[in-house]
Amino acid sequence: MPRKLCNQCLRPQNVCLCEYLVHLQAPCKVLILQHTSEQKQPLATVPILQLCLSPIQVLVGEDFSDHPVAKDVLKGASNVRVLFPTDQSASWHVGQSLEANEQVDLLIVLDGTWRKAKKMWFINDWLHQLPAVVLVDAPKSQYQIRSSTVSGGVSTLEAIAQSCNFLSNSTQFDALYVPFKAMIDMQIKKMGSDVFKAHYQKTQD
Repeated sequence: MPRKLCNQCLRPQNVCLCEYLVHLQAPCKVLILQHTSEQKQPLATVPILQLCLSPIQVLVGEDFSDHPVAKDVLKGASNVRVLFPTDQSASWHVGQSLEANEQVDLLIVLDGTWRKAKKMWFINDWLHQLPAVVLVDAPKSQYQIRSSTVSGGVSTLEAIAQSCNFLSNSTQFDALYVPFKAMIDMQIKKMGSDVFKAHYQKTQD
């Protein structure tokens, strides 16, 4: 028998996140390009963002070159930023704020493992026409239940929370960590401390 899901957060009722959800207005529109494989991840962070942050749009796939949204983005490229590390990426220093004379209307974020995100970057060469940015001095990831092969890698939720704080010169988007941490704590409790320590804690240390 399939597990009963919460009507709002769409998670199994025994790990419902509704009491932890927040509602925040982002300082710019957020566009997430999500790799298809991420849709299958029960502990993905994009569903939390969709419930807590607006305006936000999620496109699922791998190659978005012919997508009408991509064409619309290129028309207004001057106020668009792609959050992706390249040799030409401008630095967004976490804890500092955007220059007063700079404006961002749309932030594009690639959602997937580092290998999948890199593949999406190279496939979607239209992204290369847009200014890229990278987060600098970001705090260590709290995503204890998914390991990363990249030093300093953070989850999509953490990257967007830090970007929104930077763009708004505030810390109000730290509130996104409330449902994020609740999801992590529930998963650790479900797997048991011994399993968590054996499979994840060593990776985090």
